[in-house]
Formats: sequence, C-alpha cells, structure tokens
Amino acid sequence: MLKVKNLNTGYGNVQILYDFSCEVKPGEVVAMVGSNGSGKSTLLRAISGIIKPFSGEIEFMGDRIDRMPAHKIVARGIAHVPEGRQVFGKLSVTENLMMGAFIVKEEEEKKIRLQEMYEVFPILAERSKQAAETLSGGEQQMLAIARGLMSSPKLLLIDELSLGLAPVLVERVFEALNKIRNKVTILLVEQKVQEALEFADRGYVIQNGRLVISGTGEELLKSDIVKQAYLGL
Repeated sequence: MLKVKNLNTGYGNVQILYDFSCEVKPGEVVAMVGSNGSGKSTLLRAISGIIKPFSGEIEFMGDRIDRMPAHKIVARGIAHVPEGRQVFGKLSVTENLMMGAFIVKEEEEKKIRLQEMYEVFPILAERSKQAAETLSGGEQQMLAIARGLMSSPKLLLIDELSLGLAPVLVERVFEALNKIRNKVTILLVEQKVQEALEFADRGYVIQNGRLVISGTGEELLKSDIVKQAYLGL
C-alpha cells in the first residue's frame, strides 16, 4: 500500500531523515518507534504532504505522491492524526468530526460516517455537544482519531498516540484502536516502544533519522538493540 524509498527530508536546510525506506501492506498495523527527535513525526509529515522530500520517493497504491499537495493526498485515502491531537477546542465534538469529512460532498454520507464514529467511540456520542476543549486528554485523542476516520481513509497515520496521557488513558486509546484495526491500515508513531510493538504487526526503529532495525513486533521486542536502547533491559 505504502512504499517509502530512500527518503531524505527535513525543514529548511536542516536534514532530519537520511535515506529512509519502509513499507506498509494493506491491513497491517505498523509501528514507527524511537526516541524523541529521531525523525518519526517528520516521516509522517512527508507522507501526508505537509513537508516535501529533498530526494527519494513515496508511493501510495502504486502512484507517486511525494510531490502532491496535502489535500490531494487526503483525497487519495491517507488521513493524518497529528501529534498533540490538535482538536478545535471551541467547536463541539460533532463539529470537530464534521471537519474531518471536508472532502465528502453528500450530507447524507457525512451523517452516516458520523454515526459510525459514535458506534466505534461511544464516549464521543455521549460528549457530542460538548466543546472539544472540555474533554479529557484520552477523549481528545479518540476524537482526533475519529476525525481522521471521517474521510474513510485507506491508511491512517497516527502521530504520538500516548503523548501527554496517563497510562490508564493510553490503555483506553489502544483499546479503541483495536476496534478499528480490521477496517483501516494503520501507521503508528509512538515513543512508548513496548506498547506500540505489542500492538503492531510489524515495526521499524528510527534513530537519528536513520533506520536501525525492522521486523515483526515480537521480533523487535526480543531484539537486544531494542531491549538495551528502549526497554532498559
């Protein structure tokens, strides 16, 4: 579904990713793990068109997307749940979700998708009229994920799922993700290495903008590199 080939990118004259390659197959959950500042979020921004590559290629469903504007990438079927959730605080839960369906033209289709999100995330149905800023951190993360799903993406990019959340809320968000993993392919960026690799089918470890090791979630959790660098073992 997604192929990143020898990607070099960054911000201005500052390079963050170096010759990075990875792939995501349909139906997978793939985790990108590594320490803060390793280049994980930069990778997602490049895939979704927020930043452009210095060189390299990004293919989605067999087509090059690395020179496309972000709104066209969304229309192709990629949704990006940004780091820090970035919900629209003054808008209601329902209004936030409708913002995620901006590429959908038919009002009836928007209502159908809204109802689907309320079935997957019942807490959002309960909070539908509340301003997003009044939700807990975990509820805001669920709202950000649901907003991304409103465009019916083929691939969902989730940046720093657990950022700023208490452990019990991280668990609740992972439980919510488990409900949708059979409906959408997921590329997950996460600092909590153990939780991410336990959840994912496969994973990639990024350090200083370069690929260190890849494999199944189980293989990476058994890797000495991962144990020593990220799990404190």
